[in-house]
Amino acid sequence: MKVSFNKGCKLFFKKHPQAKKVAQEKIGFAIKKEVQTGMTKVKLATRRKINNLPCYEMRLNLGKMGSVRIAFTVHDEQAVVWYLSTSLQKSEFSKELEKSLP
Repeated sequence: MKVSFNKGCKLFFKKHPQAKKVAQEKIGFAIKKEVQTGMTKVKLATRRKINNLPCYEMRLNLGKMGSVRIAFTVHDEQAVVWYLSTSLQKSEFSKELEKSLP
């Protein structure tokens, strides 16, 4: 599965440039694992569809950087991470996500 990162992740990676590669690897691995296990730990991030796909969110621990929430879509063997934030509260994360979506 190929995982790509959209513009909404730019601010997070700007704050944590030293950990960008590790974060991308861990996020990619977590999404692949969720898809394989039937997406049991994810919820809908927003009711809006992105490119006619449902947008999911999940919490993820990135080790030294702490926990983050990610919003992503999955289609075939392609996952796109639309937003990445250290805001762990779902309501706060959803507000930030809505502002960043195209």
